Amino acid sequence: MKSINHIVKILGAGMILLCFSACLKDSPQSTNFNTVKPVIEQLPAPNLLFAGATSGANTYCYYKEIRVDSTYTWTDSLPIDVGGPLISADVVVTLGIDTANFNAFNGNNGGGFTILPSADYSYVNGNTVTIKGGTGTAACYIKFNTKAIDWTKTYILPIAITNASGQTISGDYGTIMYYIVPGNQYMGLYLSQGYRTFMKNSYSINDLKPMQDLSAIWTVQGGYPTAGNQPSQGPQAFDPNQVVTNCADVAIYQGIGVQMDLTVNPDNSVVVSNDNLYGFGKLNTYLLDPGTSSYNPTTHTFTLSYGFIDPYSGDTNVVYEVMTRLK
Repeated sequence: MKSINHIVKILGAGMILLCFSACLKDSPQSTNFNTVKPVIEQLPAPNLLFAGATSGANTYCYYKEIRVDSTYTWTDSLPIDVGGPLISADVVVTLGIDTANFNAFNGNNGGGFTILPSADYSYVNGNTVTIKGGTGTAACYIKFNTKAIDWTKTYILPIAITNASGQTISGDYGTIMYYIVPGNQYMGLYLSQGYRTFMKNSYSINDLKPMQDLSAIWTVQGGYPTAGNQPSQGPQAFDPNQVVTNCADVAIYQGIGVQMDLTVNPDNSVVVSNDNLYGFGKLNTYLLDPGTSSYNPTTHTFTLSYGFIDPYSGDTNVVYEVMTRLK
């Protein structure tokens, strides 16, 4: 009898599981991923401007930081992506200006924005880009004329995917509002080479480092999401002379999390200091001691000398690095 009861219990549990499985399969709330169709969308950098609680799909706004230097030009990319399953055939994507969604965004956010004039930028290879069959991404390039841009105005560049070879265009990321802000002449991607001397040991430095100027973004937002400083402690206007980057080599940055400010003086001498501008990283643990540093505006190269003392062990690190801008 006990065996029969045991078998009945097992059969009963099995029936419950089968019914539960069937309910899951038949539920209209379940997602069948085999039916998901691809969409064509833009992939902006993760620097969303949280402007306007009523900004919805197609009125999300992202910063596009334009470097302003003596060349008066800056080329940036617009990444285009296939969301969902890849498409076997080539997809020709056409880009244009979305005035309607710009008007919605502008109305939701105080009405103080202006569409960037067409004279201030141009497409490098035309306003179309091809996503090759079986691939997921492509990029369209835009060249900005920074000498023509009136930086006293608040510009939005509302780029829209207007055609995608008959493929579905994303309802959320088919149009992106790009908030145009300036970056100073020192921002960019740099190759950092040199060495760090720790006691009697020497460690080579051979890293890629982004050099960032966030002053215009900070001013617009009244801060920066991952920064430690309060808005009143950060830059109160666009800063043409300071940038922030990682300190020393990868081992030191990843282990300690120290970032440093580089301040370029009118004579191109450079002051190295802990990042007090934004408050990134460990501010008061490893205090940087600046040496003699300089900037070469012709080769876009920083030659840096600085050091720091481990407050726990008392050990001294001396850093020499040459940072050359790649782009």
